[in-house]
Amino acid sequence: MFVLFFIIFAFEYIIIITMAKELIEKQLKHTFQYKNYFSRQELFGFFRKFDADLKETTFRWKIHDLKNKHIISSVSRDLFTLQYKPVFIPNISEKDYKTFSKIQKQFPTLKCCIWSTQIINEFMLHIPAQFVTILQVEKEAIEPVYDFLKEQKQNVFIQPEEKEIERYVFKNESTIVIEPLVTKSPVQQVNKATTVTLEKLIIDLISNQKLFLPFQGSEMIHILNTAYNRYSIHFTTLFHYAKRRGKEIELTELLHKTDIPKTIFHD
Repeated sequence: MFVLFFIIFAFEYIIIITMAKELIEKQLKHTFQYKNYFSRQELFGFFRKFDADLKETTFRWKIHDLKNKHIISSVSRDLFTLQYKPVFIPNISEKDYKTFSKIQKQFPTLKCCIWSTQIINEFMLHIPAQFVTILQVEKEAIEPVYDFLKEQKQNVFIQPEEKEIERYVFKNESTIVIEPLVTKSPVQQVNKATTVTLEKLIIDLISNQKLFLPFQGSEMIHILNTAYNRYSIHFTTLFHYAKRRGKEIELTELLHKTDIPKTIFHD
């Protein structure tokens, strides 16, 4: 009898806790519904109304839980929004995946990242006729990887100069361009291959304007606006990577030309 009473009590307690959480989440949506974004401090203050002794560890778990439920999304380290946007997951072609797999098999400990300029098409106004595969590897492995791919009869270039880009890179099908992989680059795993995040893609385009000439100028502004409207961009990550590539000033100047709220990237 006691066991049955305990089970009923525990079940009712769980229901009460769940209902309380749902009410708080509903109140959270109501509180911040007219804000494009809100600060970590504001969110902490909101939860303190329901728990005056709220600990930082508990607060971090609440943030994690809200993100998993797609109730809030991170805009930067200290800013959040109720406007859920999906994470950008680039498509990796079968050919690029095979290239990545061969390199991983030949160089098991090598850190590398692969992506195609074709993934930029969805953000663009004027889509280029040709696209290339970008393979970024650790600097000391560039030559061995190049030799290996040449043995595989791949059309491959190492950090091509302007004349090579004009004459060969975007003139041929299935071209691979090898570049050094910057340490601590923001990458992600897609189908067991390492590829770019949206933050990395944006900064890579800015960092090599000769190679990525079709994506510069007004086209780059269009890319940034479309990317921001369509996907989640973590601006702290974006600026950290821009700093590693020495492109903070260029990034800031570009962002000021977009429709993205200025206070977000000044956070």
